[in-house]
Amino acid sequence: MKNKILITGGAGFISSYLIKKIKNKKNLILVDKKKNKKLISKLKKQNIKYIHGNLEDKKFSKKIYKNVKLIYHLAGTVKVPSTDVNLNLNKEKKIYREALKIINNLVNFTNNKARVIFPSTHLIFENSKKNKEVFNEKSKPLPYLAYSRSKYKCEQILEESGLNYNILRLGSVYGYSENEKRMFNLPNLFPLRAKKNLNLKLFSKGVQIKSIISVKDVANAMFHLSNSKFNKQTYNLVSQHLTVKEIGKICQRYNKKIKLISTNDKIPYKGYYMNSNKIKKTNYKFKNFYKDFAKEIILKD
Repeated sequence: MKNKILITGGAGFISSYLIKKIKNKKNLILVDKKKNKKLISKLKKQNIKYIHGNLEDKKFSKKIYKNVKLIYHLAGTVKVPSTDVNLNLNKEKKIYREALKIINNLVNFTNNKARVIFPSTHLIFENSKKNKEVFNEKSKPLPYLAYSRSKYKCEQILEESGLNYNILRLGSVYGYSENEKRMFNLPNLFPLRAKKNLNLKLFSKGVQIKSIISVKDVANAMFHLSNSKFNKQTYNLVSQHLTVKEIGKICQRYNKKIKLISTNDKIPYKGYYMNSNKIKKTNYKFKNFYKDFAKEIILKD
C-alpha cells in the first residue's frame, strides 16, 4: 500500500479520537503491540487495517514504515509514575529504553519525505523548582523521571533525523473513554469520582497547577499540523491551567453532595504554566474546555 497513513500505538486513547478526523481510511493503518480483538472487529467495519506487533523489533518496523506518507507516532508507555516516591528503577529503565528503541527504528526505516507528528509532554519541565514559571518552546527543558527524559530525547532524535516533523508538548490529556482504566490522570479521575458520589482529596490543599488539554483538541491539533505548511516545529499544546482545587470545585458544581477534603500530603511539584501562543499563530484554535467535560461526565446517565 503506497502513501499510507500510520498511527503507532493505534489501540490507545488519543488514537481513538484521531481516527475520527481522518476521512480517507482506506490508506490508514493502526499498529499496536496489544492484541485487542474487540477493537480489531470495530476497525474492520470501518475498513481500517490493524496490525499487531512490537515496534521495538527492527524487522517488523522495516516492513511497517515502508511507503509511509504520514506517521502519527503515539506508541509508548503512557501510564507512568508522577513522583519519585517508591520509584521502580527497573520500570524506569524499561520506559526509557522502549521509547528510544521505537523512535530509532522509526527514524532509520522511514522515507525522508514522510511527515511525523509526535506527542511529547509538558512534563519535560517537571524538574522546575520555581512555582508558576511560564515555559515557551525556547525554554530549557528540565526533565526528571524516565517518561519525560525519554520524550525529550525523542524530540532531539527527530530534530537531528532530517525527517519532516511536528512535535506537540501535550498538557495532561483529559477526555471520555469507554474503558475507565484509560482515564487514570487527575483531570479524568475527579469527575469519575464525583459521578460516583465520592469525595475528592486535595493534596497540599490543592495548590498544584495542572496544565491540561482535551483529547479532542489533541486530535484536532495533530490533524491540523499534518495538513499544514508548518514543518520541523515544536509547539506547546495546553488549553487551560487550573489548580487541583479549582478542578475539584468545578466537579463539585455539578455534584454538590461531594466534599473537597484538603490534606497536607506532599506533591511532586507545585506546577507551572505553558505558553501556547505559538500554535495559535498557525490558525489553530482550542475548542474544548474542562468545565464542559466535567459536566458531561458527572451528569451522564
